[in-house]
Amino acid sequence: MKQVLMTGDRAFLARVPRPAVDPGALLVQTHFTLISTGTELAGLKASLAKDDEGAAGRVKELTNRASYYLGKAIQNPGKAAERLKQIAAARVRRLTEAAKTPPATAPKVAVLNDLGWQKAGALGLEPVSGGGFRFKSDESPAGYQVMTRRIAIRELEDGRREKSAPAGEDAAIAKFEGTAVIVSIRGTVTGGPFTLGMLNHDQSAWIGQITLEAGKTDEELQFDAGASEAVFIVLANGGQGGGSADFTEFSVKLKEPQVDGLPASETGQIGWNVGYSACGEVIAVGEGVTGFQVGDFVACGGAGQANHAEFISVKRNLCVKVPEGVPAHLASTTTVGAIAMQGVRRADLRLGEVACVVGLGLIGLMTVQILKASGCVVVGLDLDPERAARAKELGADVAVTDADEAARLCLHLGGGFGADATIVTAAAKSDAIINNAMKTTRRRGKVVIVGDIGMNIERPEFYKKEIDVLISTSYGPGRYDATYEIEGRDYPYAYVRWTQNRNMASYLDLIAQKKIDIEALIDEVVPVEESPKAYDSLARAKKPPLGVILAYEPQEKVSFDPASADKRDSARVEIRGARKPRGEQIGYCLVGAGGFGVSMLVPQLDKRKDVFQLKAVCSRDPVRGGNFARQRGVQSLISDYDAVLADPSIEMVVIATRHFEHADQVAKALKAGKHVFVEKPIALDWAGLDRVREAHTASGDRMLMVGFNRGFSPAAESIRARLAGRKAPLIINYRLNGGYIAGDSWIQNEQGGGRNIGEACHMYDFFAAMAGAPVEAVSAQGIGTTGTAYFVNDNFSASIRYADGSVGNLVYTANGPKTGLPKERIEVFCEGKAWVIDDFRKCTEYPSGEVIWEGETDKGHAREMSLLADALANGSADAPISASRIFETTAVSLHIEDLLQGRSAG
Repeated sequence: MKQVLMTGDRAFLARVPRPAVDPGALLVQTHFTLISTGTELAGLKASLAKDDEGAAGRVKELTNRASYYLGKAIQNPGKAAERLKQIAAARVRRLTEAAKTPPATAPKVAVLNDLGWQKAGALGLEPVSGGGFRFKSDESPAGYQVMTRRIAIRELEDGRREKSAPAGEDAAIAKFEGTAVIVSIRGTVTGGPFTLGMLNHDQSAWIGQITLEAGKTDEELQFDAGASEAVFIVLANGGQGGGSADFTEFSVKLKEPQVDGLPASETGQIGWNVGYSACGEVIAVGEGVTGFQVGDFVACGGAGQANHAEFISVKRNLCVKVPEGVPAHLASTTTVGAIAMQGVRRADLRLGEVACVVGLGLIGLMTVQILKASGCVVVGLDLDPERAARAKELGADVAVTDADEAARLCLHLGGGFGADATIVTAAAKSDAIINNAMKTTRRRGKVVIVGDIGMNIERPEFYKKEIDVLISTSYGPGRYDATYEIEGRDYPYAYVRWTQNRNMASYLDLIAQKKIDIEALIDEVVPVEESPKAYDSLARAKKPPLGVILAYEPQEKVSFDPASADKRDSARVEIRGARKPRGEQIGYCLVGAGGFGVSMLVPQLDKRKDVFQLKAVCSRDPVRGGNFARQRGVQSLISDYDAVLADPSIEMVVIATRHFEHADQVAKALKAGKHVFVEKPIALDWAGLDRVREAHTASGDRMLMVGFNRGFSPAAESIRARLAGRKAPLIINYRLNGGYIAGDSWIQNEQGGGRNIGEACHMYDFFAAMAGAPVEAVSAQGIGTTGTAYFVNDNFSASIRYADGSVGNLVYTANGPKTGLPKERIEVFCEGKAWVIDDFRKCTEYPSGEVIWEGETDKGHAREMSLLADALANGSADAPISASRIFETTAVSLHIEDLLQGRSAG
């Protein structure tokens, strides 16, 4: 499907998989979505203002900075560095993208034999027979090392090197806009990393970049030349420099634009989703949803859900049925209508009372009409005379452009007292708006703030009149409450009459009864295919229209075939320009594109590219998952887990979803014949553990590995080396200062399972790794929680005795300081000696005081993944942690949870 994405300076259409049919949600085929000409255009307008100062120079600066920070991001993935890179890529794409005309014949390919490599900053450059070369880099951060000659795109014409571009032949070059530059490489990178990138014709901007990590590489890469008439291929230091590379093959081919006109590479299409008000037809009903059926027309709301996309997955409480007689394009305004509705409800006005509406944009004019339908006297205020006139046409008793005149009219219409309530729907950072609202409002009246305005209130008028200032939170009660919006728990009708869902339904009823005229507010309806141009036009307009709607063309009936790819309704998209390793690596899919999977698991697996290839990313969020997949040049982006399991080329799944999903996802993957790595915990309850154990028993040679990493840390391994041949049992004391986590965090609810099951399982596995013996007895107790903000599994002690007589004691606390005291401290005692691990940064032996290991914080992730790679490469089904230990450790955490909660053990 296609979805509108936004960067700092443009909107574009990206291919993404349709969302999965989530539990508690409706899958909707979109017919119309509403553009917010305020919030969605703010960034574009700011960018255009800066562009007027000289875009090309700033793009060059941004891309150079992105190149520099890219290397740092590899070593320490930081959000700021990543954002800078994405912004730079978006700026470059805006300069290089152009309309593409599909050629009449199949694309022609030109093989370039003479690349003319030359030194930039490299200390040495040596050709290798067969078209390869080797070089040694200098130590300049992100400095260019070697680059090719100027590669003219016109070389597609005859395959020969073009010495100089003939004058006046722009038209000839134009037909090659969107040419694919295909790079095939084989060799070894030492040190590094290096950035392999492509510069435009005058070397002012990067067109594409890919990171080459240390180790062997054998792959095919694809870049899109965009509108550039020539390119330079560059290898630059990705970090501080000082590495080297030895390429036995480095070849380049030029391929004419795609027949369908789409870009040769989609790896630069990184952005964020927009849209929060939509209407469409239900095509699937998620588990647990009642009151809806396939074929219903629904209005949908919610940022991140009701996106500008051909298909959307929206939670039940953010959907309402469209009444008979309400056109679908008008129903797509429902979210914004609910915002206006909630502002009116916060004002709590009665029949005949006076209201002043400040700001007569889309929400303001909806507010005017809702107030009139409620029997109120309405005064409108906006600096734009056309909007004031429009308000009068739609029913306002008066509408003016001067704040003093508005205050006078409120005083007159309010019997000499002023407006009973002033509703501010304007959006401006000025404090004058709120202070003028104090003047229009009577004593003990209300000022309701709907828009984003300055809030520095001058005290005299506010104090003298004893005015109530109220904030109106978006669509109404339930907004920003995960239990309502995500889990679908409704508020009791008798106690919360007007929830956000009931506000949405009430707004649609007003349209159906023709008590408000929303058609009069719709200025433009734009086909979604034209949305990039529409956004640009709207951002440049001095006075953008009020209501702008995106229309989605009629679509064929969906098939829901998990094996299909690249169809409009497919749950899978093959990314153009993806990296294509040519070796025999194990293809794996990252399931869940959250922070830990993206910044920890994948980078560790990247260190063993001789074994692992990131072949696919599976994410319910096709934007977040898609950004990561395209940025990494991953081959497949998938939104439905079943589609992952149906793909025989995906041999392993790496599961990094929320904890409550692990057991089912692991069991299904094992049944589908996949190897499984799952970030802890493996299950949240006994039934889940049973399902995983049964699936593993039936899976034969499929490997199951859980991310219990502490036992693989260099500190732990250094202690085990000293304990080799021990005769006496161990005493292990483990103190974890976890810090407070609020009760409304997913970690604390049924999705996370709490801190004992969700995190302390690491500690129980550490005990097992050190003792090397089965568990014999378990005990645990928590602190009293009465009168505290803690749960019973936030602060507790647990003791585990092993068959060899060893004992592991855990003190887990959320009651300690967030700063000053390290998170983890471990003491191991045996045969007159002791070893102390300080936060996995240092390990000291006593009584000698010898530091037996010290370094950067290392909790064993790299070693864990390397051992997993070795096991799979050797064809073994035995994971680095045995299945019996994985199940035993999980059983320990579940048993301790039962003890802490006062339940009978499972």
